[in-house]
Amino acid sequence: MKENWELAYEDYKKGLKRKEIAVKYNVSINTVKSWKTRHWNKMDKKEGAPPKKKKGAPLKKANDIIETLMSDSKLDEERQLFCVYYLRYHNATKAYQIIRPHVTYGSAMVRGSRLLNEPLVQETIKKLKQEMLADAMLDPVEIFQKYIDIAFLDKNELDGKAIKMSDCLKALDWLSKHIADDLDDSHDDGFIEALNASAKDDWKDEE
Repeated sequence: MKENWELAYEDYKKGLKRKEIAVKYNVSINTVKSWKTRHWNKMDKKEGAPPKKKKGAPLKKANDIIETLMSDSKLDEERQLFCVYYLRYHNATKAYQIIRPHVTYGSAMVRGSRLLNEPLVQETIKKLKQEMLADAMLDPVEIFQKYIDIAFLDKNELDGKAIKMSDCLKALDWLSKHIADDLDDSHDDGFIEALNASAKDDWKDEE
């Protein structure tokens, strides 16, 4: 079984910052610095320094937005990282498992849900979404329309496009999650279920 510094080294190579690693493994920044000095530098020399991934403009923009918002945030580091990973995976349990890898799935599910229900966490996630959409200069309506087009694509009009039933269901899944963010359950009236049923009927003889 690998030790924490070995697991952290893998995260380090993937580009995680020392602060993020410290939170993930529940250690101090000084411990992470010690790992780097005592172990990681030697590993780099042994393996050959791994080439740093080139960051494209969209990724850099996203990181800038996150860092700017978080610098003014009243959240602690754990909650800040939870917001970032939730925004990426749209899954509270998975986000909590990433920042606290040693907890059980059941605990991650409970604690992740608890964090997600905190007003300040919800507000931060909402701000991050808004800022990233605005920075991409994309109208949210246009984004929804793109997914709607894929979700309800007529299989008879594909014209050679490599779009399958799975693509349509993924688009529907995306729409379901984001529609749920804005619709109160009491006013849903089965709308999301109707969307799924409609698309599956259109594609059923393709399965």
